[in-house]
Parts: sequence; structure tokens; C-alpha cells
Amino acid sequence: MAEIKKDYLTVSTYNAILHRQLQRDMNQLLIKDKLPVNITEMYLMILILESQPISQRRASTTLAVDEGLMTRMVKHLAALGLIHKEAAATDKRVKELTLTEDGEKLLDYGLSKVNAWWDSIEPDLKDIDINNLGRELFDISKVVLSDRHQTALGTDRTDSEMKK
Repeated sequence: MAEIKKDYLTVSTYNAILHRQLQRDMNQLLIKDKLPVNITEMYLMILILESQPISQRRASTTLAVDEGLMTRMVKHLAALGLIHKEAAATDKRVKELTLTEDGEKLLDYGLSKVNAWWDSIEPDLKDIDINNLGRELFDISKVVLSDRHQTALGTDRTDSEMKK
């Protein structure tokens, strides 16, 4: 019996399409509701809520955003009073992030918008077990985020190598 080919490209492509559509629609809703955050900052707030405290570096790695963008997001959310940033008790170089009460309130409201977005498409998802799909994507994410599967960025190249 021939082995069935795994269609990783389809999973990757349609996961990206779904993510980008949700991101676009959510950013438009957040602007319409005059909320001071974007969807990427909401993802950070969700990660903080689920992992409190989480180091800023770990949050950057998990969300796959560069450290410069992460720094700007943290400064913005801290200035709005939505998160706290403190040095870890065990290592002062490590910056830990936690949500404030105001951050939790804003996140609750934002997540209600995410749920409404999903509710609007749910009637067209007739035979899809969204909870099982979510669990499977979570399991895939855990594997991708494990140290064993992190891709080295090759930042040790010199400027002259990169100009070639």
C-alpha cells in the first residue's frame, strides 16, 4: 500500500490565509471601536494572560516578532497601563511581563470581538470540529516552539557576506 503524501503546504497556506483575514478584520474593528491596540498587541496580551509572568524575550520568540518590535509593543502597552514590565527576581536582566486589571478588561472586550468574528462564519463551518482543530493546532504549535525545532537565524554572517 502506498503511503499517503502529507500536504503540509496546504495546511501552511490556509493557516496563513485564515490568520491574515482575521488580523485584517480585527484591526479594522479595533480602529472602529477606537481601541488603542492592534491585533498583534492583543496576541501579546493573550500570551501574557496565559503565561503570567512571561519574559519579554520568550514572548518575542513565541510570537515570532523581532525584539525591536516587541520592545515598541511593550513600551506602548505599558504606557497605556495595560501591562507591567519588571525585572525578574531571579535574574534582573530578564524582563517579565504581566497584565494589569485594565489590560484584562481591554482584552476581554477585544476577545468578544474575536468571538463575534468567528460566530459570523460559524454557520458556514457545518462539519468542522473547531475545538478538535484548535487542540491539533495547539499541539503543532508546541512542537514548533520547542527548542529542538527553532530555526537558527544565522545572524553571525558578516556585512560583506550579506552584500554579496
